[in-house]
Amino acid sequence: MKIEMHVHTSEGSPCAKVEAKEIVNAYARAGYDAVVITNHFDTVLLNKFGKSDSEKIERYLLGYRKAKVAGQKFGIQVMLGVEIRLEPDEEDFLIYGIDETFLFQHPDLCYLSQEELYYLCHSNGAVLYQAHPFRDPCVPRDPQFLDGVEYNQRPNSGNHNEKLDEWRTAYPELKLVSGSDCHDLDQVGFGGIETAEEIHDIRELVELMKKGRIRLIISQ
Repeated sequence: MKIEMHVHTSEGSPCAKVEAKEIVNAYARAGYDAVVITNHFDTVLLNKFGKSDSEKIERYLLGYRKAKVAGQKFGIQVMLGVEIRLEPDEEDFLIYGIDETFLFQHPDLCYLSQEELYYLCHSNGAVLYQAHPFRDPCVPRDPQFLDGVEYNQRPNSGNHNEKLDEWRTAYPELKLVSGSDCHDLDQVGFGGIETAEEIHDIRELVELMKKGRIRLIISQ
């Protein structure tokens, strides 16, 4: 299976230029079998989505839910992920392995420390990766409370993956994931992972990630 691990929709991430239906169709045409929708989850955005916690999460999930419907139409699996920013910092983290119920139960994730988020993810069978850790103004965060880091493949984004390679020599236990960080149609299909095994949901995918039974798609 060929799986995109980092993609945004305009319904969930205002910085994205493409609606869920169109981006899912584009990935299906590009030969991907699945995509993980990782819309931005931060305090500024959530406060624009509603007043109550339930309103915020319902609105946040709109892009994912529309993508899920589109996936059924275009024959591509759609899974839920999150790209979260913790207050008051600039870095982004990718969460894989949670579901909608988790978000409704934990609407204040952005106010957790990295350590608290890491252990919360693990208590729910999920994993925590740092997204594009060398893209300015980001810096690598505490590796003790990370499962892995991302080789971000979005073109012309100043990802400095060569710096990531150098930094990782001190932390060989950290696993890797690749993602296109797709916000527009010209960013489709630059990254992701491949696996020889058939997966049916995000939890099965996370188990393969934990065991290192994936191959990174690296285009730059």
